[in-house]
Amino acid sequence: MKVSIITPSYNQGNYIEQTIRSVVVDQDYDNIEYIVIDGGSTDQTVEIIKKYEDKIAYWISEPDKGQTNAINKGYEKATGDIITWLCSDDYYEPNIIGEIVKKFQNNTNVNLVCGNRRTFGHGIQDTIYKGIKLKETVEESICYGQFDQPPSFFRKEAYDKLFPLTKELKYRMDCELFLRYEL
Repeated sequence: MKVSIITPSYNQGNYIEQTIRSVVVDQDYDNIEYIVIDGGSTDQTVEIIKKYEDKIAYWISEPDKGQTNAINKGYEKATGDIITWLCSDDYYEPNIIGEIVKKFQNNTNVNLVCGNRRTFGHGIQDTIYKGIKLKETVEESICYGQFDQPPSFFRKEAYDKLFPLTKELKYRMDCELFLRYEL
């Protein structure tokens, strides 16, 4: 199964290398189509992207209309069986993509796999959620606690019914996407 991961970015030079490495270097699963859509960064972002361009299936750096527009542009390029996006200041734990693929392979009726997350930042205690949780409905995802887009992977057929993201939304477009999920 091919996994398409889209990273929207703009002036994220302080973070994007960790994001890129977490997708294309630190995974033991090779069938990853990595797409980076940069909004015309003026910092070191493009130089960092170029450093890894042999591992990136598609990337572009041009002015866009923000994060939602960038994700939608990346989705148009995505050809994977499983699709998600990972913002340029987030990252995956090593070898997690192979685990996600196994969950889809072992559960053919599942269209959405929601993983767990660790949250760091600004005096907030590090929160660790261990393991991968399968959520077949949006109701189960809501009961799980909150919408966490970074560890959420959809089958392409599900994304085809949900996309494009609502272009007017600059933030929380992931919550709106989950609210449309009825598969």
